[in-house]
Amino acid sequence: MGIVWLILKIIGITLLCILGLVLFLVLVILITPFRYQVNASYHEKPYAEVKFHFWLRAVVARVTFEDKKLLGILRILFIKKKLLEKDFGKKTSEETIEDNGHLLTDQSAQLLADAENFAENMEAKETEALTAESAAESITETTDNTESTDPNKTSSSDEESKEEADEAETAEEAEIAVEDTTEASGIAAKLEGLKAKGEQICKTVTEKKEMVDRYVDFATQEHTKRAAKYVGKKLVKILKSVRPRKCKGYVKYGLRDPKTMGKICGYSGMLYPVYYKAIDVQPVFGADHTIIDGEIEIKGRIILIAIVVKAVPILFKKDCRRVWKDFKKLRNH
Repeated sequence: MGIVWLILKIIGITLLCILGLVLFLVLVILITPFRYQVNASYHEKPYAEVKFHFWLRAVVARVTFEDKKLLGILRILFIKKKLLEKDFGKKTSEETIEDNGHLLTDQSAQLLADAENFAENMEAKETEALTAESAAESITETTDNTESTDPNKTSSSDEESKEEADEAETAEEAEIAVEDTTEASGIAAKLEGLKAKGEQICKTVTEKKEMVDRYVDFATQEHTKRAAKYVGKKLVKILKSVRPRKCKGYVKYGLRDPKTMGKICGYSGMLYPVYYKAIDVQPVFGADHTIIDGEIEIKGRIILIAIVVKAVPILFKKDCRRVWKDFKKLRNH
């Protein structure tokens, strides 16, 4: 019996240790801030970097865009893993073709290939036309020779030609009747198709109108308005908790068109109270070419416990729960 109690004590202590470790890790994740940093610049080429680091840079996630290449890397302690890699640049020279010693781009190569195909098709059509013309000449010569060698069969051939003409006329009349019947049936089928399509469109419009009316009625209810107002206040507080703590940089720009330059300066002047402490705007007047240059650095932090404390009350708000239930019913309708 004592051995059983000893085993149970060991199991209990082990479970408590595991539970304590899990709670400790959860508290560390909730309390320790996630720091983020955004660096962007434009010096003839765009460059951007977004970096997140956590717990004294033990965990670092970084996404960079440079030379039209997007690269994402995750580092945990000394282990690195590439999560994302994409090239938005032009295709390599291996995907081009060479003509008379000159490398052609993909677009030029496609145009050249289309021209070659067109020339080959024209040559084939000319060859077929010449072949058909020579065959027609040979048939005509054969017919002329036959008629010249058989003068006694002229009368019989005339009678046969009349009979053939009558048969052809009868067949033509039958074809015309069949075509009229087919055309009438085709018009009737098109009318039926248009009618069915019109009914389907009316049905779809009616269903969409009913759906819009349901959503409008859902959005105009009093408890929905109260819930939206409450959630909006909480979201504002959450955004304030994750807003950047540091922002600095400069922007230098200039255009040849003074009218456009003046408009841009006017619009930027309206936002001057927002960015004057962080960003130095340097307009260049009288520039003989377009000037765009600048860089910006943004730093901030995200504390999960602050977000959780502000977001959890939303789950217990009566109006919010009622809105969620109504929304699920509306989607399943």
